[in-house]
Amino acid sequence: MMCGILFACNGGEEAKGPVIQPKKESTWVKTEKVRTTKEEAVSGKDKSLALIPVNASLAKQLNQSKPGGMAVTDQVSCLARVESMDLRRTAVQKAGGVWHAFERNTDSKAYSSNGMQLDSTTNQMIHGLKHLCRTAEGVPITDLARKISKKVDTYGWDETRRILLGRGEHPEDIDIMLEYAETAKNETTRKVDFPAIGKLIAHVEPLIDLYEDLSRRSVDAQTVDAFLSDAVTLLKVIREFAGHDPLMTLALKEDNQVPYAHPDQDM
Repeated sequence: MMCGILFACNGGEEAKGPVIQPKKESTWVKTEKVRTTKEEAVSGKDKSLALIPVNASLAKQLNQSKPGGMAVTDQVSCLARVESMDLRRTAVQKAGGVWHAFERNTDSKAYSSNGMQLDSTTNQMIHGLKHLCRTAEGVPITDLARKISKKVDTYGWDETRRILLGRGEHPEDIDIMLEYAETAKNETTRKVDFPAIGKLIAHVEPLIDLYEDLSRRSVDAQTVDAFLSDAVTLLKVIREFAGHDPLMTLALKEDNQVPYAHPDQDM
């Protein structure tokens, strides 16, 4: 994640010279291929596994919204409906997640990275929905964005960049922070209709149903093929949904765009 901005307590803006810190190591994990196992990811070895077929019929079902449910008309009803799914997601992950379901059987264990990815993508979906519920009337500006914007208003874009560079911020981090501050100001006035979020929630609910079901399945030699196929099908549907649905894409982008600022740093 990005470095925070360190502003001097005495208000001075001059620095003796730019001291560029080494780029921090990225904490993002590259998405694994469907056929990559947990052991391969750790060891770096590329061992081929049989390709797991996607169940086209199941994928079609998963792309159908779940009927009924509480109407989403405001933030309270929106969060209440998402929270009911989040409680189920949390229970699954406290029990070890879908990854643990893969690990329970020797025939599915080699594909357990799919379980880790299902746990991760499910988390992202729920967090994205909560973000939309909380920001339907606009995204509150963060302290980080406010303080960066104040510097830009006072000194201008180029001078602010020079000041931050002189304080040891990495050039790429500075660009990200400056662009974030500008974007954050625009997002304070963006609106999303609650009924539209309600439709999004109804689309996610069947995905959570299967996620929960997979975590509880008892997998053996007779059922392992169906388990693996259902799991990779769910993973494919979630990825496509997160990557193509405009509202979900917006939610994930906004929810992950805030650069890191260390809490001990004086902004």
